[in-house]
Amino acid sequence: MELKSIKDAFDRVANKHKLSYTKTHEIVQMLSQEIDKALSLMMQQDDTQFDHRSTLADVKKLFTEKSPGDQLESAQKELNVALTKYPKVLEKQLNSEISKAYRNNVEFDTHVVNQIIANFFYRQGMFDIGDCFVAETGESECTTRQSFVEMYQILEAMKRRDLEPALTWATSNSEKLKQARSDLEMKLHSLQFLQISQGQNSQEALIYEETHRCVMQIAASPKFRSSSVLSCGINTSNSHRTRSSSLLFCGKMR
Repeated sequence: MELKSIKDAFDRVANKHKLSYTKTHEIVQMLSQEIDKALSLMMQQDDTQFDHRSTLADVKKLFTEKSPGDQLESAQKELNVALTKYPKVLEKQLNSEISKAYRNNVEFDTHVVNQIIANFFYRQGMFDIGDCFVAETGESECTTRQSFVEMYQILEAMKRRDLEPALTWATSNSEKLKQARSDLEMKLHSLQFLQISQGQNSQEALIYEETHRCVMQIAASPKFRSSSVLSCGINTSNSHRTRSSSLLFCGKMR
């Protein structure tokens, strides 16, 4: 299928339409200006001494010379030619008979399709609908269902600023995260540290940072070291820093 020829034909129609619109706008503007000039001239003159018919005759003569109708007809004719050719290009490149696209000898794996649909529901968090679909189709339970359930449980907990489920998952999947070069575990520990700092408990925050320093430093990128995390909120006696760490925590949670 030559889609380029279809695009070229469409572009020609679009260009002709643009030219037709521009030409029409110019002619209308010209006529409007000439009429305004004539009206202004007639209003400025004394009705008893000024012959309005001569002014109207001049306007009529000008319109005849400009021949706006012929100009509009020419622009519209070019547009109509492009519009007439476009359907022919479509008919040549596209098959309008949909039945020719049907093939009754193509194998259709119902099991795979059902699994794809069920996984879509689970991925969207619609577990009731997914379970109902699996039951109605007689499919076995999807192997990914539990993973999606766990994911949504973690997300709901994070909305409540409870990072424990996420930290537990990250710790149990630490090796996989390292293989994927992901710094998720470090970021979660950093968020937990900031949350503890917000609680005005600097001693607990220091203990937490010391306990997880290895994870936070190994996983951190050069742009984000644990020392920068400490500077965000460890001095809880300073109200300005406390507010700054609060804003940073909210931003990272989002």
